[in-house]
Amino acid sequence: MKLSDKIIKLRKAKGWSQEDFAEKLNVSRQAVSRWENGTALPDANNILQLSKLFAVSADYLLNEDCGGDETVHAVTEVNAAAAAEKKKDSKLQLVASIAFAIAGLIWLFMAIDNLNLTHAVLAAGNAALSGINLYLYEKGRKKDRK
Repeated sequence: MKLSDKIIKLRKAKGWSQEDFAEKLNVSRQAVSRWENGTALPDANNILQLSKLFAVSADYLLNEDCGGDETVHAVTEVNAAAAAEKKKDSKLQLVASIAFAIAGLIWLFMAIDNLNLTHAVLAAGNAALSGINLYLYEKGRKKDRK
């Protein structure tokens, strides 16, 4: 299947008009029309944007031998598995961060109660690092939602 046919098929599967599709890629509707008519080809940056937008590989888009629906489904399944693994890792990071923050706070209170300044400083550092980790976790979640 040709690139032009793949673009048409994937765009229509999303239910987008040429105008909607062009807006998502920051190109003109005429550029999309030329790609779909086969009179022009998207540049390398647009190929990468297309692959991300449609959740397919650039190889799928560019290789005429990769034209069947099974290829799209295989790429979609790989992307879904990667997303599930990332979500699992993200949850593990969250649980670990909370556990270390709680442990750091307990250690801090125990050190303050015993008037041990060294342990108090170490505990405060542990709690601070856990807070930074939680911040980075949340920042990563916000980035993933975009």
